[in-house]
Amino acid sequence: MKKGLFFLLVVIGLLFVSSALAQAPGMGTSIKNAWNTILDWGSLSFLFGTSVDNHLIGFLRILIGVLVFSLLFAASAVIPGISRNIAITICIILTIMTSIFFPASVLMMLGETYTTIFAFLILGAPLLGVGWLLFGTPTPSRGWAFAKFLGICLLIYLFAQISHWAGILGGMSSIP
Repeated sequence: MKKGLFFLLVVIGLLFVSSALAQAPGMGTSIKNAWNTILDWGSLSFLFGTSVDNHLIGFLRILIGVLVFSLLFAASAVIPGISRNIAITICIILTIMTSIFFPASVLMMLGETYTTIFAFLILGAPLLGVGWLLFGTPTPSRGWAFAKFLGICLLIYLFAQISHWAGILGGMSSIP
C-alpha cells in the first residue's frame, strides 16, 4: 500500500512541476520546442530540411510507424517458437524501415484518399437518408407533402453548397 501511495505522490508531483513550468514565463517555448523536436524526428528534417509540409509528413510517419508496429507485433504472436523479445526487435526494425522509406507522396495520397472516403460517408449518408425519407415513404396528406417539398428544397440547397465549396476547396490541394 505504501508503494502505491509513493507512486501516486510522485505522479502528482511530476504533474504539478510540469504545470508550474508551463506557467512560468519563457518555459512554454521549451515545451513547444520539445513537440517540434519530436515532429522533426518524424519528418526526417535532419535529412530533408524543415517546412510546414514536412511537419505533416512527419506526423503521418509517426502514425504509420505506430500502426505498422502494432500490426506486426500482433501478427508475431501467432508465430510459434519465437520469443517476445525477438518479436519486438524484429517489429521495431521493420517499423523503422517502413517509416523511413515510405515516400512522402504516398503518405499524402493515403491521407487524401481516406479524407475523400470519410467525406463521402459523413456528407453522403445523411443526404441519402433524407432522400429516402422524402421519396421512399408514403405521403398521406397535404401537410406531409409540404414538409417533403421543404425537404427537397433543403436537399437542393445542400447539394448546391457542397458542390460550390468542393470546387473552391478542391483547387487548393495538391500532391507534392
